[in-house]
Amino acid sequence: MKPKVFTAILLFVSAYSPLFLILVVKDFDFNNYCLKHPVPDAVLLSITVLSIVLLFVTVAKINRGNMVVTVKAVQNRSLDIINYTIPYLFTAFDIDLSKPEDIITISLFLSILLVLTVSSQSIFINPLLALRGYAFYDLEYEFEKKMRSVIVISKDDLQVNHRYYVRSLTRFLYFVTAEKKESNTNES
Repeated sequence: MKPKVFTAILLFVSAYSPLFLILVVKDFDFNNYCLKHPVPDAVLLSITVLSIVLLFVTVAKINRGNMVVTVKAVQNRSLDIINYTIPYLFTAFDIDLSKPEDIITISLFLSILLVLTVSSQSIFINPLLALRGYAFYDLEYEFEKKMRSVIVISKDDLQVNHRYYVRSLTRFLYFVTAEKKESNTNES
């Protein structure tokens, strides 16, 4: 699997790890203090923990961006929460983790969302990154005298006419690693 596809999948799965936790809680028998369906619940919890660990390890290992871009326009996209919340509507239904049809239904739905996310510019808000202070932005920038538009993840509050180091994560998604501090030299 290509690293950029892996990154897109990781961002998607980790974004929905709270949904998996909600499904496990809904499957908990509070009268007997046990999980009604331990195997599916263990799978969901394993996916949740693994995706969270991999997400934060991946973010920590991102090197300084290999491009320096000048921001021309920026809009915070983290407020597009409605697109992210649609799959959470499943928790309003009576999902039974012992029924193969319920597992297949939610798996198919999330798989379709994953394919759409990886193959398009659809980005779903990742609450784990938000908790760590990251936000998603639509960014218009200038690089090598050309204007481009992408979606970026950044801890910085991006400012127009400031320069930042960015690194490509996927075909449509970039990561702002740091603001470029200007010096007296004409470095680009």
